[in-house]
Amino acid sequence: MPGPGSHGKSKGKSNQSPAGQSTNILGLESIQLGEKEDLADWTIIIGAICEFLHLPDLNSRNGFKKVYADFDVIHDRLQTLFDNSKDSVRVRGAIVGILGKMCTDSLLRNKVFAKDILSKVLPLLREDETRHLALHVLDTITHHGGIEVRLEVARHTNTIAKLIDDLPDDEVVSISGVAILAHATVTLLDGDDCPHPKILKTIDMTIVIKSVLEAVKRFYTRSHSFLEHAIHLIATSSLHASYAFKAYPAALSFLAVGLRSKDWVTRCICLGGFVRAFSMEAQEHEVPFDPRKFVATYQTSGIPQHLSRIMMAYGPTNCDTIVTLSCINDSQKAIRDYADSQERDLRALALKQAALITKAEHAIMDGYFQVQDERTGQFVAADMGLPFTTWRESLHHTANAIRRQGNPGEEDLADILELKYLIGKQALDKVMNLARKAIQRNPEQSYFYYALSLTADNVQGLRASKKGLKCKSMTPFVKYQLLQRAVDHAADMGIKLMQTNPPRGDRKWEEAIAFVMTALQDAKTYIKEAPPDSRHIKTVGYWYVLLSILVNPAIDPSLKELDDIVRKLHIADEFSELMGTPPPQSNLRLSQKAILKHYPLGFKQFAHIMNEFDRFYSLDVQHTTSKRRAEDNLTAWLEDMKLEDNTIDDLLTTQSFQSSQTKIHFDENKLTLYRCSWCGNPSAVLRKCGGCSNTRYCDSACQKAHWKGHKKECTSGSSNAS
Repeated sequence: MPGPGSHGKSKGKSNQSPAGQSTNILGLESIQLGEKEDLADWTIIIGAICEFLHLPDLNSRNGFKKVYADFDVIHDRLQTLFDNSKDSVRVRGAIVGILGKMCTDSLLRNKVFAKDILSKVLPLLREDETRHLALHVLDTITHHGGIEVRLEVARHTNTIAKLIDDLPDDEVVSISGVAILAHATVTLLDGDDCPHPKILKTIDMTIVIKSVLEAVKRFYTRSHSFLEHAIHLIATSSLHASYAFKAYPAALSFLAVGLRSKDWVTRCICLGGFVRAFSMEAQEHEVPFDPRKFVATYQTSGIPQHLSRIMMAYGPTNCDTIVTLSCINDSQKAIRDYADSQERDLRALALKQAALITKAEHAIMDGYFQVQDERTGQFVAADMGLPFTTWRESLHHTANAIRRQGNPGEEDLADILELKYLIGKQALDKVMNLARKAIQRNPEQSYFYYALSLTADNVQGLRASKKGLKCKSMTPFVKYQLLQRAVDHAADMGIKLMQTNPPRGDRKWEEAIAFVMTALQDAKTYIKEAPPDSRHIKTVGYWYVLLSILVNPAIDPSLKELDDIVRKLHIADEFSELMGTPPPQSNLRLSQKAILKHYPLGFKQFAHIMNEFDRFYSLDVQHTTSKRRAEDNLTAWLEDMKLEDNTIDDLLTTQSFQSSQTKIHFDENKLTLYRCSWCGNPSAVLRKCGGCSNTRYCDSACQKAHWKGHKKECTSGSSNAS
């Protein structure tokens, strides 16, 4: 194929610089282009210029090294020829193609970009004869470019989007344009914090997203990578350009139907993008639970009959509402008895409080004794001569009272009281430290694991939740708190890990799926067993809806399988209103409600597109034409660089769906390989049993706990883990 270095040895240098000679010597006028730009012809023109300017072979690493070593001289030749070719758009286009080829090398890319290649490329977009070449060069530049390169191209996002709109029938413009936008805008949109808000404000992302989706509708059968770029661009845009999804809701429907893809990574990318679209408007903070208001409502209005029937069916004394009321009443009585007694035995109060804390989340009200000021009529804190003012403060004092007495077996009670006190103060660092120390002393106390599960760290939180659930004794309250935390941690971790785009079939790919699957299993358990008025049943239910769709791409488009959980969520909302804590419009709540709306819509609009996306094995072959082969020739030349042993250097390519990795289905039997054989915690760093290598554990504590049951199966007589 014609190209740099393919014409044999260069001839001796003339006294006059080649770049300064008339461009007619190139013989370019003899090359007849068709009515439309033919990219195959560009390789001929580029080859002629490379020979004319005595350029090194840009298809070899050695040639790139020569260009790098003598870059200024070589670029000056190209620049001079470019300046002397104002009347020849072909020469200018070919020079841009050569510079674009250099951009496939990271070191040369920076040098080329410093010479303002964009000022040469962008004007070519306006010319019919050079538009496709310019787009291919921009695609190459942004594909291989670093942050600064992509950021500069991103400044011209509106121009690229307008080009796609203005030329709706031009396949190359749409496909290359979407690729350029996907590569470039990631510098503006990726990450929790908007990295370049000033530049992003200059871009109308509503128009960009609409242009991309309209292009997808036109050319979805052409290329798998084209659809991949569109998916990534739209999913990445949802956080910092969420306004565009409100203005053009079809984008949400597109992400929703992405959950029908057979590919796990694609589904997680689409779900992540969908959920992020509601982050900016979400209200995560719940209305604080007011025990007084709750008690007053219960005493005056009671529980509505339809909710009462649900509680009766579950067992009223096991429902959160009744348990909470009972615990509040008992804790108030314990405080009053302590204040009224002459002995004022803090240890006796501590024993009552510790027992109540493990039964209900709001067992200890944060109030204080009040008296009415005779002068003002206002209620003020009463001086009861107690060592504490508020009832929450009493927990710290009762914990210390137990520690002072030092009775054997009561250390756990002191730590439970102190942990509850610290949780109420939201002193999570102190909670984590105390919980870890307490677990070292007694690894069978489930409340310690519950406290540790409150960490924001998914790995530590999930491990704590799973270990806690294996404790032999725990109250229903602690059990369901641990389950809820396990769902939250595992789901969040699995989706985040999958969005890093691990190779299909890779260990991380399988680990991510294991996290998602265990989250769904725990969510099912919670919804089946937890009280219908449980405060966290809503959050778990939101995850259940999202994960059920995520793991089942063949789910009925109407989502009728989810009707039962949707009804339960409606009931949970009613219980929340009853308890005076209306559900906040959290990110998960908004996402769950929106997916129920947009999934059926997306199926009608885009299901056929996602079906094509999954048929990528033969897609490009089926739709290749002579024109497409011509485009592929130029693309191949821009990307190709041979090593000295004539192999292809794949280090310059990025991992994509077009790789040789075609495994998109997960063997659920492998779930056990990524879960602790004792506590069920999914982890990336499980230790194999040193005897049989069949069981895996979080740590030595899990292995020791499992040894009694595993000993008969194990081929070794010891419980060492490797």
